[in-house]
Amino acid sequence: MFRSAAGPKPDASNTLQRLCNTERMLKRTARVGRIGIVAFPNFAHWPNRLHVTTGHMPVTRARHYQWRDTPNIREGTYADFEVLAGKCGLQVTDGFGLQAGQVVLRWPNLRASVAVFKFE
Repeated sequence: MFRSAAGPKPDASNTLQRLCNTERMLKRTARVGRIGIVAFPNFAHWPNRLHVTTGHMPVTRARHYQWRDTPNIREGTYADFEVLAGKCGLQVTDGFGLQAGQVVLRWPNLRASVAVFKFE
């Protein structure tokens, strides 16, 4: 796992956006485990979009780093993962968003701060 001096040790939901080779990890997860589950901060959540219109990267409870000190290599969205899964030959068998601990099924790319996917 990664550790940053600027913040707490990340859990599994903060790993996907920090990997150098995401595609290889997803393919290996599906091959070894047959079923994979990933969760990551959804950068397309509406407050993030709104903040970017002010000309600055968002800083939120889930994404509490400034752009210059984030441990993330990349930011992803719910919609981006669906495309990536298809590119990797993975079948998404379930997907939903989370917002304040509640499941978001309608417009998760816009309304959820966390994206969750089950794939094989």
